[in-house]
Amino acid sequence: MTYNLHHCLGDDGIYDVARIAQFMSDFKADIVLCQEVDREYSDRSQMHKQPEMLAEQLGYHMFYGPNIGETYGNMILSKYPIRLAENVVLPNQEDLEPRGLIVAKIDIGSTTVTFLDTHLSAFSKVNRGVQVEFLREYVASLEQPVIFGADFNTRPSTQLKPFLDDGVLISSRDTILGLGEGIDDLLVPSSMRANVLKGEIIENVLSDHPAYWIDIVIGK
Repeated sequence: MTYNLHHCLGDDGIYDVARIAQFMSDFKADIVLCQEVDREYSDRSQMHKQPEMLAEQLGYHMFYGPNIGETYGNMILSKYPIRLAENVVLPNQEDLEPRGLIVAKIDIGSTTVTFLDTHLSAFSKVNRGVQVEFLREYVASLEQPVIFGADFNTRPSTQLKPFLDDGVLISSRDTILGLGEGIDDLLVPSSMRANVLKGEIIENVLSDHPAYWIDIVIGK
């Protein structure tokens, strides 16, 4: 699942970490790639340590990749142990809100999968373009399989197109499942398109973004 949490503030104006955790638990998502996660950020999220709270309520492993100090960024929640993870700084040409890319290796059975999680620039088309070019080179250097969940703030037919034109990863949401384009997407290896069994875009009031999940077969 990929999910922009909007610091756990819902469209209904209610701030609630527990209901976000319950939502994830209800869908039994093995791995959740999250964006806009606060960690002692400000009063808007009651100075909560959201990564620790969500991981504890789910009973999952967690890696947090902050981009503004140590207080705001992306997070991976995983049912499986996270063997290796790092937070890579993305280009910020126009010196606006910093962005990062979580790179995590997770063993699922006998297969090691690299999971990527990011939130590209919302305020600068220039920054997004530079970040997409960075990602093209970075992903090309990685050993497959790679699964990439994100709030890209751009669609497969617009600024993300040069990245997808390389043919390494494809949009599960649009290309495979035919659910239509969106800025929240899960990209999977083109060689694994048949492994994506189903998926769903879930609109709700828990955040200002939908959650998007897929069932994908890993290994034999």
